[in-house]
Amino acid sequence: MPASSVADIQNTFGAAFVGLLISTTLFGLTIVQTWIYFWHYGKRDPKALKFFVAFITVMDTLHTILCAYAVYWYLVLNFGNVESLDSSMWALNIQVVVSIFISAPVRLYYTRRVYKVSQSIFVPILIAALVVLGSSFGFLFTAKEFILQRFANFHSLTWIPSVGLTVGALADLLIAAAMCWSLYRRKTGYARTDSTIISLMAYSINSGLLTSILAGAMPISFAISPSALIWLAFYWAMTKCYVNSLLAMLNCRDHVRDRSTDNPNGAFNLTSIRIEPPSETGGSKSSQPGVSVTIQRSTTSNFGLNKSDHGVEPTFEVPKQDASIIHSQSQGRTSESSA
Repeated sequence: MPASSVADIQNTFGAAFVGLLISTTLFGLTIVQTWIYFWHYGKRDPKALKFFVAFITVMDTLHTILCAYAVYWYLVLNFGNVESLDSSMWALNIQVVVSIFISAPVRLYYTRRVYKVSQSIFVPILIAALVVLGSSFGFLFTAKEFILQRFANFHSLTWIPSVGLTVGALADLLIAAAMCWSLYRRKTGYARTDSTIISLMAYSINSGLLTSILAGAMPISFAISPSALIWLAFYWAMTKCYVNSLLAMLNCRDHVRDRSTDNPNGAFNLTSIRIEPPSETGGSKSSQPGVSVTIQRSTTSNFGLNKSDHGVEPTFEVPKQDASIIHSQSQGRTSESSA
């Protein structure tokens, strides 16, 4: 094999092989997180959400199989066939479509969370439009891959992934910004609740920032050299990040809920205390008044806060009827002592 061909393999499918190693490692995290989800939340979550998680996991499995088969086809089945190194085979083209079926539903799920937290329709509609637009560029890129067939002809496709991934990165940034702003507006002034909100804000920023960085790195590497396949490594890693960010968000709900209700001072976590109304003893009522204590605690789940999820200070109420009993009983004791 000529030295130039070896150099081409190192710059093309060497990068694709490294991307495959990274993506399969992240796929292992996907399997572990999926198992954790169904173990802890399989009996609690609605069927629609469980079906959604199963669908994303199946799509991620299919995506990993296609990526592995593509690298196997180039490096093993066509070993020594230099002509095939420039061909864009079907599995490598189809994996883009499968990746869209992963990233688009995850983004739309995050868009739904933005709507539930913000209670505003304008920003979610804008994000959904960006997701649909970015996905359409992905389908167009796949169609062009089948038409052009060779990596050497991909220079004419530079604008398609550049625009599509830029739109997708913008959608990710809008999701993170909208979620952070909506959570910031829910701050109550209580340290425990605000600490949970800050944690959710940090998670939103980190997940949106990571996918945006990968989405920005791919069109840059594609524009520099479409045939080098460095862009492919970024694309595969970005797809796995969407899956793992979704599963991580779903699996950490109990942790966030426990943190928001944790009592650092070791005091009792009370939801309500009731003292029953006075009972009659020997024809006369007891002299103890009725007292009710109500404590509401803020809980955070599903990365969304409802209007009732604000911290409320404990309230102590003494019914008016009981106050009159106390007054009458005190008058009775005064008359008895005077007698």
